[in-house]
Amino acid sequence: MRPLYLVARLTLPATTRLLWGMRSRGVDHVPARGPVVIACNHISNWDPVLVGTACRRELHFLAKEELFRNRLFGGLIRAVNAIPVRRGALDRRALAAALDVLRRGGVLLMFPEGTRSRSGELGEAKPGVSYIASAGHAVIVPAAISGSHQLARALVRRTRVRVVFGEPFEAGEAGSREKYEALTERIMGAIGELRRSLEAP
Repeated sequence: MRPLYLVARLTLPATTRLLWGMRSRGVDHVPARGPVVIACNHISNWDPVLVGTACRRELHFLAKEELFRNRLFGGLIRAVNAIPVRRGALDRRALAAALDVLRRGGVLLMFPEGTRSRSGELGEAKPGVSYIASAGHAVIVPAAISGSHQLARALVRRTRVRVVFGEPFEAGEAGSREKYEALTERIMGAIGELRRSLEAP
């Protein structure tokens, strides 16, 4: 585990509980070993940090290439396992890096929508998550997060941050476009169910 990631793992759980009343459940659904893709909805730039705080295993995640243009910030997020990805095109370097994480038995956090949802509603997913999970022989763990898009307001209104992990399932072998589309639909259905569980009173 990289030094900065280790520092974050030791300090952020208490900090996020204090500031935002952050709670998580289903943490045991993330396998203790082996390649895993955590597929989560995306509503804030803070989502990788907060999901990583909730997860017991070390995470790697894809981040848009533009975030790395500032050397200081780019170096900071690289130190917590961010992988730069060029959006709008097939980025073979990012794909290779993501698959390398899985082939080494690591955990990759992915946001199937590919970008943040401004409304908080689930957007249309891209099949990349299914391809990477299948090619990396990974277990898929659906997840959902709520409250992360209102962190500043939460200090006043006490909006709570919640993260939930769902039951894992196998990605299966690599296959056809139809197979990836069906798997992506299953992933998004699971994320939707978890998201609704966070909204329940």
